[in-house]
Amino acid sequence: MSKIRAEENALLIWNAKHARTAWVSEEELIALERWTQGQNNGFSDRLKKLEILCDEDMPTIREAITASANRKAPPRSFCAPESLHIELTSQCPLNCSQCYKTSSMSELSLEFLLDVIDQADKMNVFQIALGGGEPLVYRHLLAVIGGIAKRGMASSITTSGIGLEPCLLGKLRQAGLNHIQISLNGSREEIHARSRDGYAHTINALKLLAHSGISFGINWVARMDNIDDFPQLIDMAKDSRAQNINILRYKPSPKEKFADVDLPPKKLAFLATMMRDAKGITIKVDSAFSNLLCHLNKRTGFFTGCGAGRRFLALDADGCYRPCSHVDLKEQGNNLADVWIHSPNLAMFRSIPQQATEPCRSCKNLPGCCGCRAVVLNQGLDFSSGDKTCVFVKDQ
Repeated sequence: MSKIRAEENALLIWNAKHARTAWVSEEELIALERWTQGQNNGFSDRLKKLEILCDEDMPTIREAITASANRKAPPRSFCAPESLHIELTSQCPLNCSQCYKTSSMSELSLEFLLDVIDQADKMNVFQIALGGGEPLVYRHLLAVIGGIAKRGMASSITTSGIGLEPCLLGKLRQAGLNHIQISLNGSREEIHARSRDGYAHTINALKLLAHSGISFGINWVARMDNIDDFPQLIDMAKDSRAQNINILRYKPSPKEKFADVDLPPKKLAFLATMMRDAKGITIKVDSAFSNLLCHLNKRTGFFTGCGAGRRFLALDADGCYRPCSHVDLKEQGNNLADVWIHSPNLAMFRSIPQQATEPCRSCKNLPGCCGCRAVVLNQGLDFSSGDKTCVFVKDQ
């Protein structure tokens, strides 16, 4: 069965097995309500085919549709986060050149984290993504995963793979971990080392996961120094039995020059072609790569584009809430619900479609894309400025 949440004249449906969320708009609620009355239709059939819905969900769907009429969400966001991104610790034994974080020794206490997890459960958050730093060095990791599982939420880890051994993997599964994303930037050490350390640890982790039975995928950052290797990386991912490749947009790092790493139009077109042609593995695009997402889908809407402050919320290792971990806007709120509803930082992200300047202002994809604020700020521009590096502007 799926987890179902009433939104403002809409529904969110989460399937943990496939890590898939469906946004059911006000217009689509009519078809879904007919399904609850015994009238199958194309929309309900499609959701069942995707395993988003099953007949056992019908009573819960009926209740959620009724509740949705009385729900109120902040402008351009959900009533509560769909997911919470938690930086457990800032500590990491690696020193990757593309890392955007400054070195520190911060980490969240177990007591604080369990309280946040409890608050997330009360808000009906679907999933919690655990990162760092390197999350595998966090001493309370198993207790945190256990706390998430106990409350019926899904958990995932993004890791370099350093320290992942059979004994630890077994404990992670036993604690209730749902998914692991392994960070890999190249099919060969030479390519991976241009932006990341620890290639041997990463490969060892992939070999271990291939026969573990646990769901896992690969996080790959699209860069000038690895883009031509993407076909080989796809083959490697399939050989490793990874369920997906998640493509991330390169974010500014203090150790690198953005213009030297960011993809020009021809390389982005190459990436888009490879994604369309890939067979035998799921290729995902991170929401921060919003301009590429809109270009590929040829559409935009409430559920597309950057989800910072609208669909997810980040919590850093200092206990500060952020709309996005790549943007230095942070606050220490009284509680999760108060931050989500009243945060001025989240309001800034939610207002981008009304505030953005050119070249985003005239773009038809603006309502869903919004542009990457980390990239915009790296250009020395104001928060609401348009993304002058976007290569899809001329598509309009």
